[in-house]
Amino acid sequence: MGPQQFGGPWTEQKLEALERYLKAYLLIFTRNPKAAKFTRHYVDAFAGSGLRQVGDVARTSLDFGDAGEALAYMDGSVRKVLSLDQEFHNYWFIEKDPAQAASLQEMVDLEYRDRASRCHIKNTDANEFLLGWSDGLGAMDRAVVFLDPYGMNVRWQTIGRLAATKKIDLWMLFPSSSVVRMLPRQGPPDDAWSRRLTELFGDESWKEEFYRQETVTDLFGEHPATQRVVNEKTVADYLLRRMRALFAGVVEQPLVLRNSRRSPLFMLVFAAGNPAGAPTAIRIAGDIIRNL
Repeated sequence: MGPQQFGGPWTEQKLEALERYLKAYLLIFTRNPKAAKFTRHYVDAFAGSGLRQVGDVARTSLDFGDAGEALAYMDGSVRKVLSLDQEFHNYWFIEKDPAQAASLQEMVDLEYRDRASRCHIKNTDANEFLLGWSDGLGAMDRAVVFLDPYGMNVRWQTIGRLAATKKIDLWMLFPSSSVVRMLPRQGPPDDAWSRRLTELFGDESWKEEFYRQETVTDLFGEHPATQRVVNEKTVADYLLRRMRALFAGVVEQPLVLRNSRRSPLFMLVFAAGNPAGAPTAIRIAGDIIRNL
């Protein structure tokens, strides 16, 4: 299977933030004698095929020849991290789709032979992998986890388990706009969507956060109704409040990723799990977000 087709300028922002942070993280963990003693892990839990395709390749190639074809294929997160000068001791790339996982394995074997032995490509469910993997971290392990899910595939149980290790820095793409869209104005949503939101947020407190009992007036007079009272900022505030209860530190203002019409699509959230390292991690990640 070839490159995945998705993204736009907001995708570049997301990958730029991740790359800048990883460079700073690796600099600290390779140059600081105390930090250098730790085993460094990087996890991309929704790794895809390793490449992403932007635009219409056939049309671009027709206009610009081979250069256009090259421009149409852009680095995904896997290529970004494997191309950094400094190294992690272990790279964990998780991809549930067998064809995408096979494509990723092929790319790593061909293009990153010097690091291939450190790359562990797992064709499995990301949530299930992370629950088991995080339980196996030892006292001398430290990690950066990148959660860039397809839709709303991350469970709150997974986020809580990562935080509980106190060893992990987390970058997470959160679909704030999708959450708002799936909430009917008079709700809450049906059972299937409600269960999905409960898995996403960990319990049913989102119902009280996103809905209010109000008196409405219509052709039949006044009567009570459950009304939606939420937007992207409401979702962000709720999510960050819950994450602050789990992690040692959370960047107060996430990176809001917007489409070409400037409408918000996602939030890129950063949280630090280790109490000793959290102040430095939050400062670095916060500076990156403010400057993008």
